[in-house]
Amino acid sequence: MSYNKTMFINKTKIFLFSIIYAMLNIGTAYAEEYMLVNPINAGTFGQVVEKFAQLLTKIGIPIATVFLIWSGLLFVTARGNDDQLKKAKGTFYWTVVGTAILVGAYAIASAIVNFAEKL
Repeated sequence: MSYNKTMFINKTKIFLFSIIYAMLNIGTAYAEEYMLVNPINAGTFGQVVEKFAQLLTKIGIPIATVFLIWSGLLFVTARGNDDQLKKAKGTFYWTVVGTAILVGAYAIASAIVNFAEKL
């Protein structure tokens, strides 16, 4: 390795470390001005689990809907082609399985939280 290339690599390392240090230092300098706020408004661990499960469900259901529509389009555009029908069936199957896991996880999380609250 040549001397110029080594110097360039060293200068790049120093520059990157300086930037990282400056970002970390600015964050600690102004830390007294900021207050950490609970964004999900949960006071207990059970509420955190329940809110997280609700969030995943709110994100996952629309995605599952898009994939169900996509698999329907794959069925329509297959036109009897066995390879495309196999792809459409696989997409539909895994979309239904994923949706079932998503809804099941929400139900299990809610059941565990309700059971733990009754203890």
